[in-house]
Amino acid sequence: MFIVVIFILSAAVIALDYLAFKRYLLSAKAWVKWLVGAFLVLSNLLPYIAVAMLWLANMPNMVPMMWLLTAYMVLSLSRIALYGGILTFKNCYAKWIVGLLLCTIVAWVLIVGVVHTRKAITVNKVDVASARLPHSFDGYRIAFFSDLHIGSMTSASAMCESLVAKINALDVDLVVFGGDLVNVRYDELTPDLTKVLGGVKARDGVVAVLGNHDTGVYVRDTLELPIAENTRLLTERIESMGWRVVNDATERIVRGVDTLTLTGIGFSRELLEHRHSADVAESLDLRPIYDGVPLDKFNITVSHMPQLWRKVSALGYGDLVLSGHVHAMQMKGRIGGRSFSPAQLMYREWSGHYSEPNSHLYITDGVGGVGFHLRIGAPPEVAELTLHRAD
Repeated sequence: MFIVVIFILSAAVIALDYLAFKRYLLSAKAWVKWLVGAFLVLSNLLPYIAVAMLWLANMPNMVPMMWLLTAYMVLSLSRIALYGGILTFKNCYAKWIVGLLLCTIVAWVLIVGVVHTRKAITVNKVDVASARLPHSFDGYRIAFFSDLHIGSMTSASAMCESLVAKINALDVDLVVFGGDLVNVRYDELTPDLTKVLGGVKARDGVVAVLGNHDTGVYVRDTLELPIAENTRLLTERIESMGWRVVNDATERIVRGVDTLTLTGIGFSRELLEHRHSADVAESLDLRPIYDGVPLDKFNITVSHMPQLWRKVSALGYGDLVLSGHVHAMQMKGRIGGRSFSPAQLMYREWSGHYSEPNSHLYITDGVGGVGFHLRIGAPPEVAELTLHRAD
């Protein structure tokens, strides 16, 4: 889906480049036409070079490919802003002022997203109230994070050290990880990084589920590294950090005489087929995952995909569902207290806290990135969720 969006953007930019070149440069000096033409051709080739690096060369390191796409996003979106002025307005003087101003603003926002926002880990505090929460868990605090995509980080060790420091400073009862620890294959989680991430501490430990990127489905040579083998090896490395992988299983957390349940939904092949669908297939049956889980206990469900929220709630579970996956597509804005993002075109719920009478959903914007080294208005996030008894 991401590649399709890039190709659509590429086609639109090429069309606008042609219109601008035809209108303003056909009568220019030859060296100007060659210089500008070479720049436009080279910049429009960037996404195709990136895709070739990914699919033809099968590069295990995603960082260079993502830098190419980042450069393309900055150059193309800035040009679109410029064209918004010079191709729209008729007054010669005004249109260049408007076009250059728009271009400068867009370029500045994008560069800030590359240089600052994508590294600025933010802690968001969220209160979750439920009448089903046992009294002993009133005030129980959870640090929730997701989507590290380690293989696409430019400085993974430094980012993970900063992340661990943020989480440990919260001194929470439980830490939950929502999937997509790696980007392509298990060995992105190096021994050095297992040591860093193993430093995450909480009174009830760290629990984790796997996401679509963790399964190894993006490894081209699955004969050499089958999906099941990649998943097994990654799970072993995660558990070596002291994290508990809850794969289609349920844990019980006890406080005095009270108990709540925590269920992790693993990433099945059927979920992989619907990972970017607005809804998942009606045929998907989650009941076996909750076999033996009491309905009278407050239940936390960790599902990498937020699209499962209503399916979980319909079964009587998921008083609180924790998800990631969407990243708000790493681009989010706010107007008048309302958030908006391209993610809304694909997902019904895409970022933050949602609630219905019997269930809450929280979707974190994640920590790492996919596609490009850029975040606009959606910084890396750790959510600190505090559970409250609603009497």
